Amino acid sequence: MEAIDSKKTKQIISLSTILIMFVGIIGVLAAAYYSEVRAPSPGSVAYAFTAGLTTLSVALVGFAIFSFALDTKNWRDYFSDRIKEIVIDSNYLKMLDAETLKSLQINVLKAQFNNPRIDKEDGFLSYFHQNLHRYISEPYREDVSTEVLMRDSVTSPDCYEVTDKVIYVCRSSSNKIQPAINWCADADEFHEISSMTISVQYPGNHSQKGKTEVVKKSNDNAELQKGFTVSLEKYESIDNLVVIVESTYLVKKGKFQYWQMAHPTRNFDITITYPPGATIQFKTLVLEDVVSQITHEDGYLKFKYDSWLLPQSGIAWLITPAVCVSKSVCFGGAGGNAQPNGAEDASLPTSS
Repeated sequence: MEAIDSKKTKQIISLSTILIMFVGIIGVLAAAYYSEVRAPSPGSVAYAFTAGLTTLSVALVGFAIFSFALDTKNWRDYFSDRIKEIVIDSNYLKMLDAETLKSLQINVLKAQFNNPRIDKEDGFLSYFHQNLHRYISEPYREDVSTEVLMRDSVTSPDCYEVTDKVIYVCRSSSNKIQPAINWCADADEFHEISSMTISVQYPGNHSQKGKTEVVKKSNDNAELQKGFTVSLEKYESIDNLVVIVESTYLVKKGKFQYWQMAHPTRNFDITITYPPGATIQFKTLVLEDVVSQITHEDGYLKFKYDSWLLPQSGIAWLITPAVCVSKSVCFGGAGGNAQPNGAEDASLPTSS
């Protein structure tokens, strides 16, 4: 229907152009004939009329010729491209205020999905603009790699002693990386935090490439339990800055451990080593679990995820100690099958 209407419109425009050219030619001929027959003297009303008629007629003919030229494919494509540049080019968009840009974006989505009510108040688009839209332009983390070594604590038998090492790359947006590193522990998440060291390493394209600087070091359990913020203002313009966080702490046995993303993150892996014979329950909280890989052996688990994670996405796991009835025979924890100590644990549930 739209194609038919467009074709009819073009036909009307073409007929109008032909009519204008015809009127212009008639006007030129009429003015020439009148000048030849009457020969009006310069300065007279008849002379001015003849000159005006000639000018107007020539203008009509010129307009018609231009219209015909404009309607040819090459010219039409040229002006179409120019209009697209004017409307869509970023220089034009930069002149629009935030509300106008938002309205333009919504109209584009309405057209793309053919859904005029896509922006209804309780719809996902409304939620997206309120809660997720800002992440598009925020600094993000890349290639987050975590090693968690869990062993039975000698000083606190009801706890695991954990050595935790996290390495990630800070990526910039608008020429700035994340402004700070925030450490915040939930209530009763850790039984005790023995130490923490946070370092940054300059990337390979920097004049100080490979140099490492310690930005935070503490052995104060009270301070670490309370949480803190380390500013990265000094490094804000360094894209690909590497952050290294090393910590040692105690966690109660039988408690879920979890890892949540604080920033949008691209690519993540975690390696968990735990006492042989114990069982592990592992759950992923990610958008595209199909791109994840899990390697699991007795006392060892590695999870790799090659895609994006939103803030608050992450993983959770529970280590259940083996129950030993003698020095030589132990049984898997709750949820696992009874097995001799050192046998492979096959009770890891399938991630979804």
